[in-house]
Amino acid sequence: MISYQSAVTIARTPVEVFPYLVEPAKQALWSDVPMRRVTPGEPKTGSRIEVTFGKGPLKAVLGLEVTALEENARMAFKTYSGPIRWQGEYRLTPTDGGGTSLSQEGTLEFTGLWRLLQPLVGAEIKSGEIKELERLKAAVESR
Repeated sequence: MISYQSAVTIARTPVEVFPYLVEPAKQALWSDVPMRRVTPGEPKTGSRIEVTFGKGPLKAVLGLEVTALEENARMAFKTYSGPIRWQGEYRLTPTDGGGTSLSQEGTLEFTGLWRLLQPLVGAEIKSGEIKELERLKAAVESR
């Protein structure tokens, strides 16, 4: 199992940061994992999305279900389909200076033949998660 956690401080309020977690067009500005809504309407607990990992022949589509959604404060999810069991959470906390402390943590467990890739991609995932948060920070702060 791969565990990750990282955090970044963004010079914008949680109200400005939160849409970058839940709106596919804004999420695409910072994440390497494209998101597509499966459940129509505004995101809420129980909503489903699909994300795509990898490139070329090593591509996996994961179905994610939102397990908790507190607007401008928290989003948690877990897989409901795909070859990787993933659960994760983002937390947004206001800072004294009017910004946001954004933290994330989660676990991934590869199943089937995909588990052969787990040792190879574990370190990349851990370092990639903080890089994604840095890109999110840059995307939000540049707007």
